[in-house]
Amino acid sequence: MRAARWVMKPVVEDFNFFLAMWFINCGVTWGYLVGCFYLDNNWDHGLRCLALGTFVSYFLTLGLHMSRKRTIRIAYKSIIYFLVIMLEATYIFVNLNFEMGIGARMFTLLAETNKGEASEFISTYAFATPSLVTYGIVVAIIIVVALAERLRKWLDKAAHNKVMKIVLTVLLLPFILCGAYYSHNYVRMAICKHSKDLSNWVADFGTNALDNVSSVIYSFSYLSTSKADVAQAIEVARKVYKTPIEITEPDSLNVVMVFGESYIKSHASLYGYKLNTTPYLIKERNRGNLIVFNDMVTPYNATSQVQKNFFSLNDMTKNEFWYEKPMFATVFRHAGYKVFIWDMQREYQKTELYTITVNAFLYNDSIAKLSYDEMSSIPFKYDGQMIADFKDHSKVPPGKYNLYIFHLKGQHVNPQYRYPKGKGFAVFTADSIHRSEPWLTKEMKSYIAHYDNATLYNDAVMKSIFDIWRDKNTVVIYLPDHGDEAYDFRDHCGRQGGTRADPDYFHCDNDVPFMVWCSDTFIANHPEMVQQMRDAVDRKGISLDVSIMLLRLAGIKTQYYDASRDISSPQYKSKKRIVYDRYDYDEVVNKAKEKPKSKK
Repeated sequence: MRAARWVMKPVVEDFNFFLAMWFINCGVTWGYLVGCFYLDNNWDHGLRCLALGTFVSYFLTLGLHMSRKRTIRIAYKSIIYFLVIMLEATYIFVNLNFEMGIGARMFTLLAETNKGEASEFISTYAFATPSLVTYGIVVAIIIVVALAERLRKWLDKAAHNKVMKIVLTVLLLPFILCGAYYSHNYVRMAICKHSKDLSNWVADFGTNALDNVSSVIYSFSYLSTSKADVAQAIEVARKVYKTPIEITEPDSLNVVMVFGESYIKSHASLYGYKLNTTPYLIKERNRGNLIVFNDMVTPYNATSQVQKNFFSLNDMTKNEFWYEKPMFATVFRHAGYKVFIWDMQREYQKTELYTITVNAFLYNDSIAKLSYDEMSSIPFKYDGQMIADFKDHSKVPPGKYNLYIFHLKGQHVNPQYRYPKGKGFAVFTADSIHRSEPWLTKEMKSYIAHYDNATLYNDAVMKSIFDIWRDKNTVVIYLPDHGDEAYDFRDHCGRQGGTRADPDYFHCDNDVPFMVWCSDTFIANHPEMVQQMRDAVDRKGISLDVSIMLLRLAGIKTQYYDASRDISSPQYKSKKRIVYDRYDYDEVVNKAKEKPKSKK
């Protein structure tokens, strides 16, 4: 009993502070437990997170208890209140706006955001309804903290009551001790060397750690393991040049890989959208040059996750991580291709935070020397400007075999900034959006119109790419990293965090257009391959395997090619399409088709 009193002394002595910390740190967890009561699941996870939140609150209170000088206590309280409230405010903001928590993905998205995108982000989300709710909740939290400080003497007096001490000990001590035990997970995180180790930790403990401290520590562990991941990726790239490889294509050949951004498949008239957003692509399809695949899914809705796993030739169904297999660009260059990459989202600043982004992988100095002959070097406002710059200012002459990689901005973030005004692309307005949902405002319709205009501009950019190589032996592959939301089925734009097994979310964020354009020369030279692609348009595909298909289109014979992963190959084998590392896409979508659709 004496030991219990000793442990509980900080809580009793600074009860008002502990209560405020516990309210902030465990508020979300209590909401989660209420949900468990109604849904009857994940009780163990909720209680474990409550224990960790209670221990963190106790630990912070212990720090205050050990501070005896009044000035130090005031400074300590001010700093802790500020940090904890800001952390909780961040969690609430990203949760309400994007349905994601504080974590590695949030840090990655921050790392991928430049100054221009940041201003667009603020203009889009600062006064959105979820953001206003966030501000209200934060104000409520500040009021609660102020009340706790205002009632400090009364609360401390109540906590010193003999009966109250017993009640607090009985209710809190088990959670404090359990939380202290579970805190060993922080040590496990600290010793993870690679992302695969961290993934194993997630499998044991779970990413939905509802206390923000766990989420932040996990994020910084992700930063450190990412450094080791890049180091291993460098070694893997070097080993490529020790593997046998050959090109079976007798004629000169250009392979063009166009990587789009934030393209909602259902907004393309090519796929049945009512507004004519893809006139050039439809024309190419009708001419017989464009092969349009109907069922391609991307496993994530974050550029970094998709790109690292797309550029790498790893097989995620075998639990291979991106840094364990080489980039397709490295294999192309080893085979004898000249490789060019023009990237609208390339970043030059290599800070600690950027080591977790895709740019630290694609543009690592060692990997770049082994993978590219020429890279874009200046930023551009619009995608068309980047294509024109490549056409007019590329300094490296093409070879017999060439791989061109273009990473567009597409419809990314705020689509009104993705197309030039007054040049035939500002075609659609709010009046063009003939929808009648009661929650759909004129401002929302304007956003949708901007998105459709950006899609129309994307169509023109693709035409400009086709025109460069129309009279040469060329194959062009177009695939975006992920989709987006543009008020398609609810009052929301942007991406959500992949936290729900909901077909509406999947159709917006994970259904992506995928197409292959073949020049007349390529069609004449490869009639059997072209016919096999046409026969494959209704197959179920996962976007990360398209990089394997590139090897076949390029005529590259290498140990890294796997016909069972190539959607265009007769040996292709369809596998489960897992999205966000946990949901079976087809299972979720098919279940939704079997029952009446609920009203949103």
